[in-house]
Amino acid sequence: MTGLKEVNWNIAAKRVALGLSLWFAAQAGVSTALAAPAKADAVVALPTVSGELTGTLKKIHDTGLITLGYREAAIPFAYVNDKGKPVGYTMDLCYAVVDAVKTALNMPNLRVREMSITPQNRIPLVKNGTVDLDCAPNTITPERAEQVGFSNPYYVSEVRLLVNKKDNIRDLQDLKGQNLVASAGSTGERLARMQADKFGFRVIPARDHAESMITLETGRAKAFALDDVLLSGFRANARDPESFAIVGAPLETELNALMLRRDDPQFKRFVDTTLAHVYSSGEIRRIQRKWFQQPIPPRNVNLNLEPSKEVVEVWRKGSQVTE
Repeated sequence: MTGLKEVNWNIAAKRVALGLSLWFAAQAGVSTALAAPAKADAVVALPTVSGELTGTLKKIHDTGLITLGYREAAIPFAYVNDKGKPVGYTMDLCYAVVDAVKTALNMPNLRVREMSITPQNRIPLVKNGTVDLDCAPNTITPERAEQVGFSNPYYVSEVRLLVNKKDNIRDLQDLKGQNLVASAGSTGERLARMQADKFGFRVIPARDHAESMITLETGRAKAFALDDVLLSGFRANARDPESFAIVGAPLETELNALMLRRDDPQFKRFVDTTLAHVYSSGEIRRIQRKWFQQPIPPRNVNLNLEPSKEVVEVWRKGSQVTE
């Protein structure tokens, strides 16, 4: 993606607005969906497809199938509920794309396959065409953008630490001689390894987020590094939520997006325009309240997380597109 290497992704929270501006500017040469800004009160129309189908949309049309990737324990973005069904904030966004595909390609009987993925295999599965749209919470990084594509952002999060209160861990400097767990392939792991030597702690990689949480709960690690929204979900669903706390200064402020194949401007334009419709119509507010501010399965816990001003800015920027 042209321009991504010029973006400073290791931004503090106060610089998210700048990061957003750079991200959207970087996409201008990639997606023709980023045209003149829509009026603030305008609802962006759902995408249509004219001309020859290419890339992912052609694959979907020819096979009659779209494959969505999801995470099994990334509450509230994408996770499996008590009925074994993948649900969550980003699953709702992906199904908005699915509905738009059905309409634009006149495929009411389009089949949808949901595939469980991990931080380690998500990029290979998107690159090789197995997964068409990854609905897991993915952080945009320049390294990943060399291999895969991203939609316009849908959320902003901070990488922080989840700890057991009894251990009196307040920040990285309190972890000297201790273990920190992070999911292999996650930005939490990358950021923790960058600080491990400086603060004298060990990084234990886990297979996925659920295993990371178990490692923390059993005391094999004194901290779990991950996006703060996901940490809020794990804390809320712990056996004793009050025993855990999210602490420390942010290790990084991140933009979260759907992952798709690189160099597929037609599908990226389609996904971005669908998201722009969701943002500009106000539907995004309902979806956010549903998963962040109301009781959610499997334990009917309310995370009570209001959208930050940075998240609202993501939605505003993402609605400024036209076909």
